[in-house]
Amino acid sequence: MQLVVEPATTSLLPGESQRFAAYGRTSDARHVDGPVVWSASGGTITPYGIFTADTAVGSFSVTASSSDWGLAGMASVRVLPRRRVASVAVRPDTATLPIEGSWPFSAMLRDSTGDTLSGGTVGWTSSDPSVAVVDSMGLVTGVTPGTATITAVSEGHSGAGLITVVRPGTGPWPNEPAGFGVVADNPFNVLNGDGWSLIDNVSGLGTLGVDPQAPLSPPGVLQYFYPIGFSAGIGPAAEMHDLPNLKQAFLGIWWKVSNPWEGHASNVNKVQILFPDEGGDIYMVMYGPPGGPYELRVIPQFLNMASNWLVPNVNHVPVTLGQWHRVEWLMIYNTTTNPPNGIIRWWLDGKLIGDYFNVPFPNSPLSIYKVSAIWGGVNGSKTENDYYWYDHVHISGR
Repeated sequence: MQLVVEPATTSLLPGESQRFAAYGRTSDARHVDGPVVWSASGGTITPYGIFTADTAVGSFSVTASSSDWGLAGMASVRVLPRRRVASVAVRPDTATLPIEGSWPFSAMLRDSTGDTLSGGTVGWTSSDPSVAVVDSMGLVTGVTPGTATITAVSEGHSGAGLITVVRPGTGPWPNEPAGFGVVADNPFNVLNGDGWSLIDNVSGLGTLGVDPQAPLSPPGVLQYFYPIGFSAGIGPAAEMHDLPNLKQAFLGIWWKVSNPWEGHASNVNKVQILFPDEGGDIYMVMYGPPGGPYELRVIPQFLNMASNWLVPNVNHVPVTLGQWHRVEWLMIYNTTTNPPNGIIRWWLDGKLIGDYFNVPFPNSPLSIYKVSAIWGGVNGSKTENDYYWYDHVHISGR
């Protein structure tokens, strides 16, 4: 009989561990179990055969001995030199954030040959925490307008990226990104024209209304009427505009909900929807139980992709019934897929309420926008007369 140790050979880095097993093997190849005592010529090994390499580099032996059988078996361990960090690069190297917005920075570690290293310890710092702070995982959050350098350090080497925190703009849409081209702008003086068309208006519930107090482009407003008996799962009508295949899109609307408002039992009261070429959609809703309170949520429903509610995760600002609200919504497609880095942000009355930076988008661009105010899901009908009003819709992107 012989005493066999498995694995017979292995290679480890300093600090790594390997569990070894030992058994007796008879001349007819049967396995026989029995107690053994473990020892090693370097590193450490437990009574249960778990070997851990120390910092010494070289070849070492692991031995299992059996006093019952008068036998010993041996395995070989080669401890390799750990590859050291020679350079650190921070990604992205530049980024722009709104106040209270966040963006995950990452550190790319390379050895002296240029190969990527994984699992290294990285420390993060911000040159100006009054402008932007960074946590231990590299997540940067904007605090006040300005610029700050975000530095990653590993094994004495460092890399840096620049973060710019921008103040809200002074125009009608303060959070619209610079450089976006205007796609459509509708003050709702007419229902059709300039690329807009009113569809699904079978019962004439989508009309032009008048509000001299409308905040941006009075007095004309788009009015959606939900009369008593209005069935769930549909909208009064939909203003539609084709989009020029956008992978970066900004939506600005002025919007008001009647007071009172009868919410649907599903908690869903849709406000606006976008559609990519390949199908599916992404929409914004006024979400809350039938009697409120209500908040703005977003839900991507792209084909063959997970669909989860994006809820307010920065500030919680409720929708006030009977009051005009400025809603701004930004979507930027992901440029990487593992992990995805797509952005969805939305603001209510200038306050950032939702900020997501890990959203997967479809391959096809956004091609249709609808002011589609579908009420609820299925079942149920209105027991009161309710309204949505839109003073203005602005679309830009690239």
